[in-house]
Amino acid sequence: MAIATPSVTPTPQSVVTREATDITSNSATLNAIVPSGMTAGSIYFEYGTTSGAYTDSVDAERDGMSDNVSARITGLSAVTTYYDRIVAVTKPVPTISNGYTYGNEESFTTSPATPTVTPTPICKAESIDASLKTLKLKREESGNVTITVTCSDGSPSVSERVEAKIKSGKRCISISPQSAETNVDGLAIFTITATKKTGNAKVKFEAANGLKTTVTVKVKKE
Repeated sequence: MAIATPSVTPTPQSVVTREATDITSNSATLNAIVPSGMTAGSIYFEYGTTSGAYTDSVDAERDGMSDNVSARITGLSAVTTYYDRIVAVTKPVPTISNGYTYGNEESFTTSPATPTVTPTPICKAESIDASLKTLKLKREESGNVTITVTCSDGSPSVSERVEAKIKSGKRCISISPQSAETNVDGLAIFTITATKKTGNAKVKFEAANGLKTTVTVKVKKE
């Protein structure tokens, strides 16, 4: 006599919500595991800012034939905690859960928003001046010349390149550096060094837009 085999109602495969990744101030990637062998009509994430109450949803995409699914969400608020879970709607509709299989709830907090940096407007250099018109040096002595570049409104011209060139008396002096950019105060500093030769020299300082000024250097024995 054959023994009847009891009928067994299959248990739907479980789905698991995983931690969100790639979290920014306004976006995140939601992740979950939905078994690839599970027959599903649709897979999506529910999410919102209140635990257990989800105001938004987004379709999930499966990673090839694997069990991993994910979705990228945007338009989030900075420094805000969100709650999410995976939902799988199975086919055919099973006798339990009305065809819906819900994953566990996960949460994540968005990062602070990056402040918008307003670039400092670049002014047009309009004037160039030297700290002195004549520099007197003894042989092998050094002295500094400060070049000031200003904008049309009188503010410092920052990062303006100034070139220095010895126009005459090259045997009497040397200059360092050959070029320099103005600092936050619109200043560029050059060092002029006398050689063992005496005599007069002229140094021209020129900004990138053609502004020029000249300094005379006098080198004496004593």
